Amino acid sequence: MYKKRVSINKRYQLMEESISKEQIRMIQVNIDQKLDCHSTSFMLTSPTDDGEKSIISSKLAISFAEQGKKVLLVDANLRNPSIHNWFQLTNQSGLTNVIVKEEDIQHHIKETLFPGLFVLPTGPNPLNLSDLWVTSKIKGMVRKVQLEYDVVIFEAPPFLNVSDSQILANQCDGVILVVKANKTKKADVLKTKDYLEKTSNSILGVIYQTG
Repeated sequence: MYKKRVSINKRYQLMEESISKEQIRMIQVNIDQKLDCHSTSFMLTSPTDDGEKSIISSKLAISFAEQGKKVLLVDANLRNPSIHNWFQLTNQSGLTNVIVKEEDIQHHIKETLFPGLFVLPTGPNPLNLSDLWVTSKIKGMVRKVQLEYDVVIFEAPPFLNVSDSQILANQCDGVILVVKANKTKKADVLKTKDYLEKTSNSILGVIYQTG
């Protein structure tokens, strides 16, 4: 357990180098101000590039947990799962078991070393991804976790690359966009923004990474 905690601390230091604690706090305050409800669910995505979304998602989840909230961090990025690595968890089961096989979600949610923070990894990749991204199933899962947790954060794949994030966004209270300086194209940002606005999805904020 000691070795695992040391490894977690090293990973947390890497998160600190990527995005400061003050930046995370400002994002958290902005979310709290815009979403005044008992349970909050939101999704982190980027227009076309994964970037460092998983780091930001993890730090946000830790920040909310440190405020005494019960937090669930869901890795919905099946094409590039990474949340489990940050918390040194296995990815043998998770979201796909819940959606595709309709198994009890509590059997696959994993506790972290951060009090109040829980993680649902992606789980094994299904043979057919269309079996996972069924609107009615996603909607049921989101509503269920909203009843159990104060904050639910979904780490999602790039918005314009696949339809996964578009389906998930419609079930969340809001979306945070991660934009990378000198890498993310302005046209892609505007295209993502336009789509979200047309589908009445609330953009909670944009994280602009310069490093």
